[in-house]
Amino acid sequence: MYITGKYLLGGLGDLSDVIAIRDKVFIDEQGVAPELEHDGKDNEAIFALAFEEGNDFKKPVATGRLLFLGDEFKIGRIATLKEYRGKGYGDFVVRMLIDKAFTMGAKEIFVDAQIQAVGFYKTIGFREIGDVFEEAGIQHQKMVVEPHTCKRQCSC
Repeated sequence: MYITGKYLLGGLGDLSDVIAIRDKVFIDEQGVAPELEHDGKDNEAIFALAFEEGNDFKKPVATGRLLFLGDEFKIGRIATLKEYRGKGYGDFVVRMLIDKAFTMGAKEIFVDAQIQAVGFYKTIGFREIGDVFEEAGIQHQKMVVEPHTCKRQCSC
């Protein structure tokens, strides 16, 4: 088995796998209200979708999105199905989105990380900025990564 991935453009592609993963993680597991999870920004985003792939199967297991907010690049909605966590899929998705943003000219990339994921983002090279805040009833920390702080080695 190995990890593969692809990019999807919101508004142009089939996002059913992306939505299914996010609904399972954020709505079902974490109790985020559907109207908060489905924020209307997907049509403006680029998505990364990671698959567990073998000889006779290809299963979507992790996803995330990249938004362009004015002159700011923001990664968000990083979600990995529970049974696939800790196997490098989330790392793979985040690095796909970082690569896309830097290729498109980003000088820095932001993420609003759930508190329990701060350590994960630090392993990639993100650093904390600002104070902890609450979103959807969950504590978050804004973090940023720049080309010179991004660790190139995947933890896959």
